Amino acid sequence: KEGMSIYLSSDGYMDQFGGSDRKKYGAQRFKDLLLNNQHQSMPKQKELIASAHSEWKGSGVQIDDVLVIGIEL
Repeated sequence: KEGMSIYLSSDGYMDQFGGSDRKKYGAQRFKDLLLNNQHQSMPKQKELIASAHSEWKGSGVQIDDVLVIGIEL
């Protein structure tokens, strides 16, 4: 449908260790991030997704490739 968004991602975002307990970001947290920001413009979503990843990772090392593609119909 027009106005719908589709997201594709590698598992790297969800598998990133971080947070205070150095746990994986996880699929549910990633889904919530997308759903909570779906009303934002695509450029703003890009900024928020990148920022959330950076904050989660903190000073830790990125352990995998990270790919997130958002397409607005």
